[in-house]
Amino acid sequence: MAPQFQVNINIAAGVDFTQDFIVNNPDGSPVNLTGCTFSAAVAKHPTAVDARVSTSGAPVRAYVPFTARVVDGLTGRYSITMLAEQTSKLEEGKYVYNVVMRDTSGELSDIMSGLAFVDVAFAGLVPPPEIPAPTPAPAP
Repeated sequence: MAPQFQVNINIAAGVDFTQDFIVNNPDGSPVNLTGCTFSAAVAKHPTAVDARVSTSGAPVRAYVPFTARVVDGLTGRYSITMLAEQTSKLEEGKYVYNVVMRDTSGELSDIMSGLAFVDVAFAGLVPPPEIPAPTPAPAP
């Protein structure tokens, strides 16, 4: 299995996010992901805890999950997705994310991580209504 690598991503808060990735072997050929499963999440930092529900003996991690799935197993393609409902929970700033793969034998591999930059500048903007075509002036 190829070693973990880092890729930074950009997420617009309040908007659906999807990013596809390809897992390759060291020789460049795609890893067959048929039967593999993925999980991924974003957090403010790797050890972020939810202070509202954590206790000193039982920390609860604070993260927002991605939906991760195999797109095309034979070509090594998988995706991570976060719907607008989830991205709207993210405040503007820098986060970390991680993707873990469970292969067909049950072995877990930390295959990718990186920074997620969240931007709220355009969140909630609604496209303007279409402007109707001008009505031709009546003939005199």
